Amino acid sequence: MKTRRYVIKAALTAITAAGMLSAASAEAKEYKIDVALDTGPNHIRNISIKKWADVLNAKSNGELKINVFEGASKFKGSAVPTALAQGTLDMGVPGTWQLTKFIPEYGVIFLPMFFGRDRQVTYQVMDGEIGKELVTKTEQKLNVKILGRFIDIGPAITFMKTEAIKSPTDYEGKRIRIAGSAAHARRYEALGANAVKVSWPDVPQALQTGMVDGVMTAFESVRSAKLWDSGIKYAYVDQHAFHQYVPMINMELWNSLPKKLQDLMETTWDEAVGPQREFTADRDSDARTESIQNGITVFDASAKDLDTLRESLYPIQDSVIEELRIDPDFAKRTQAAVEKAAL
Repeated sequence: MKTRRYVIKAALTAITAAGMLSAASAEAKEYKIDVALDTGPNHIRNISIKKWADVLNAKSNGELKINVFEGASKFKGSAVPTALAQGTLDMGVPGTWQLTKFIPEYGVIFLPMFFGRDRQVTYQVMDGEIGKELVTKTEQKLNVKILGRFIDIGPAITFMKTEAIKSPTDYEGKRIRIAGSAAHARRYEALGANAVKVSWPDVPQALQTGMVDGVMTAFESVRSAKLWDSGIKYAYVDQHAFHQYVPMINMELWNSLPKKLQDLMETTWDEAVGPQREFTADRDSDARTESIQNGITVFDASAKDLDTLRESLYPIQDSVIEELRIDPDFAKRTQAAVEKAAL
């Protein structure tokens, strides 16, 4: 009997120890999330995501590790939404323009109604009901979880290599690099320019070889890629569009995370958005200054020029809505939201 009691006691001790070991292992489990960015280390998106990752990693007490892969070392930006949907990528922060082929309604952001608008107009619309609808569509279509509000890259303007654009009539015949949405192409074409799609990593070569005469992008992007070394000499601040990035995670991965880590990711992201937007505005101003210091001459479109350009583009809006397969009712509601925000 004594021997039997000893065996039972030893077995119970072993089971208890195994349970404690298993619990300890569960507590010590580390969740890793790889984030793919196609921009370089000095780009505002990279800086912003790495700042957020540092805060998140620290607050998770070692349970969560965000690994940031830069410079398209994993995926080009245009491939990120598909990679997320297929589960070959954990997390990405694609631009709104890269999502239009999956969710056409993102194209409203690039319609004439938004041309030349202040960023606060974009915030009111995209942080409101219109933005919430886009989030729902994106999550359902791409099988992703969107962490929260979109972060900024800033206003996209027109940079030129040889001939400067100084007024609404100077676009004629220029070959301008665009990214993503066909709405960008239709705007430039309506202004008399030729739009050429080029992936961001290929932009320097496109400029150097004469494939394009100019680029639609932000001051921050010009600085991060030092496009003055590729021949950019002029900038026309025409505010073609206000570009943002959408934080998204593969849904299966998201569902595998403990609730406390999900809450932590959403909370830290929300806390980071406001400062990121202001940081981006400051960086855009600094990048403008640095661009000037590196030989780029800047021409600011006047309020009258912006109104003239917007009015000249409105006639194409309905046809672009149809071409991009944007829900007309959604576009109509977005137009109302823009006009209300612009008051």
